[in-house]
Amino acid sequence: MDRRKRKTREAIRQACLELINEKGFEAMTILDITERADINRGTFYLHYVDKYAMLDSYEEEIIDRMRDIIESNLPDAPTFDNFISTRYPTLVQIFECFRDERDVLDILFKTKGIISIQQRLTELFGYVFTEIVQPLSSDLNKHVPRELFLPIIVSICLGFAQYWMDSNEEYTPEFFAKGVLGIIVNGPAKAMGLLPGDVIDIEKLIEKA
Repeated sequence: MDRRKRKTREAIRQACLELINEKGFEAMTILDITERADINRGTFYLHYVDKYAMLDSYEEEIIDRMRDIIESNLPDAPTFDNFISTRYPTLVQIFECFRDERDVLDILFKTKGIISIQQRLTELFGYVFTEIVQPLSSDLNKHVPRELFLPIIVSICLGFAQYWMDSNEEYTPEFFAKGVLGIIVNGPAKAMGLLPGDVIDIEKLIEKA
């Protein structure tokens, strides 16, 4: 995408977010968006068919970027050890995406809701689980079915993203990546110190990545 198109899309996105906060998505019109973005209606329609197609485009862009992140971080010859340890850089990049696309996520959460993107990400994570992780062990799905495990992990990631967006604290993608990885490998109760027993040291695990 050239610089001018990118600038126009950024103006549309910013106008859309402001108007959603002021009057709500359903009440917002294309004329509202174009006036706020200081573009003509024809320019808007060069990019999107309507405001609903605009939302679909925003969601698709997020999912495409997530797919690229996940696929680029898959081990060439996966084992349990290298698959788990390489989840840290994957999670860092995912939270970098959440940071970079904060306005887009805000728009999606306030319109389509968190459930829509959660379902798309669960499908994406499901592909990785089925094609990469599941062949590594016959014990998978033994204690927690895949259909429950994947939505839980996605919900944790999106919950952290929502908290980050609502917080005034200066968090980093690394902070949230370590938090999610800690919950994945230790479970919520052990990660919080609510259950006795050894807890896997996330810092040492990351060193293996």
